[in-house]
Amino acid sequence: MYNRKTLLLLMSAVFLGLMIYFTIDIMTKTTPPWMKKKKQADSLLLLQSSADSVVYFADTVYGEYRVPAGQVLSQIAELFRFPVDSIKLVNGLTSDHIREGQKLKVRIRALHQIKAGEVAGKVAALYGISEQALLKANNIQNPPRQFREGRVILIPRP
Repeated sequence: MYNRKTLLLLMSAVFLGLMIYFTIDIMTKTTPPWMKKKKQADSLLLLQSSADSVVYFADTVYGEYRVPAGQVLSQIAELFRFPVDSIKLVNGLTSDHIREGQKLKVRIRALHQIKAGEVAGKVAALYGISEQALLKANNIQNPPRQFREGRVILIPRP
């Protein structure tokens, strides 16, 4: 079919093409199309919805929850202190109907990177929690000194 010289030339061309592609990729700091992740609701900073209670923050950490017998969506929302509309949106649900054994993504915590000029009270208000709860969750005894730009803090559930 192909002689040895043609195969070597073809393999060299493919190798050279891949090397050029990845070199350009690294230089432009882009990700190859097959490695790009699909955008999900939890990667958005703020997602508008018809329901006023649906808000997503960046760096929210989700866990998997298996629905026990007899439990309804409103009970799960109360258990995790996460709005029903948000649970529905994260899980792609169109109604409040769930079934036993169904796996749902629920918010277990959020992370926040402190920006210049932010204070504990402002960040706590952003997430709807008290300043004391925020400081306690992050073991911060001296806010002026420990609450500094660039630090990543844990946002406890309200």
